[in-house]
Amino acid sequence: MLIKDAGGEFALIERLREIVPSRHPEVLVGIGDDAAVIRINEGQNPFMLVTTDTLVADDHFNTRWAKPEQIGIKTVECNVSDIAAMGGVPTFMFVSLVLTPETTLEWTEGLYRGMADSCGRHGVITAGGDTTHGKVETISITLLGRVSPENLCLRSHAMPGDCIAVTGRLGASTAALNLLRKNLPVTSYLLEKHLTPRCRLDASQLLAPIVHAMIDISDGLASEVNHVCRQSGVGAEVFAKDIPLHPDVIDAGRTLGIPPADFALNGGEDFELLFTISPENLYKLKQTGLSYYQVGRITDRGEAAFLVTESGDKIPLKGGYNHFR
Repeated sequence: MLIKDAGGEFALIERLREIVPSRHPEVLVGIGDDAAVIRINEGQNPFMLVTTDTLVADDHFNTRWAKPEQIGIKTVECNVSDIAAMGGVPTFMFVSLVLTPETTLEWTEGLYRGMADSCGRHGVITAGGDTTHGKVETISITLLGRVSPENLCLRSHAMPGDCIAVTGRLGASTAALNLLRKNLPVTSYLLEKHLTPRCRLDASQLLAPIVHAMIDISDGLASEVNHVCRQSGVGAEVFAKDIPLHPDVIDAGRTLGIPPADFALNGGEDFELLFTISPENLYKLKQTGLSYYQVGRITDRGEAAFLVTESGDKIPLKGGYNHFR
């Protein structure tokens, strides 16, 4: 059976977690969130965060339009985004590379310059890694972080009645990718969002003490809302009219003949944060001065996730990026 026929990436993860040992008294959160949470001591910051991500050439990055420095930036930002989604701060990074016989020294050094730029922005130290050869350039990052118990945010903490909000406009990275693949003009805004994204570690530190659940938007709004609902055992309503889209994303949709909201719902690599927060805590959120967009609400336990169209129809909220479609 092919993985896509078995339900795709997340069905695969659920099957594999039944095979490997993953339960341990010090593993507080294992497979199924943005990062693992491991108890390492009883001090002020007793929890270590561990996340890993792999980027493959011609799938997660394309050397036809991405410079090595840009690829390096994106590689680090997508990992720091996972730490941010847990309410944590990144610390140490380990880099494993698969390089082809045609990979040049100049390309590899450019990649590391980009990673160093992003690491410097977030206070990350590169502490080791591995290098080998293969048929496709592949970059795998393992990133460690730390988080205090009061700041720890999980996908499983959403509560009925919570507001669902995001930290920024969505869909730009996927809109850019679709235009690039068709050799169509791409605005500087879209290009920047796709080639050199910036994760929201800044927002995370303001949100963590006052929100319930949090997740980064790497696989599309629809996918992330469903992850939160599944882990929390709740339902959701996302209002199509409230999905924040930049004018360039709307124009890209017109050019490509694709509903612009589809870029936000089913694309990914926005690396904004999606969070749920009680209505009572909205005043605290406003006091932070953080810009955000309210896109929906969490409904009762056991309910499903729906997209509410502009005409008021409720349709199942499906979609999101699938690595094995």
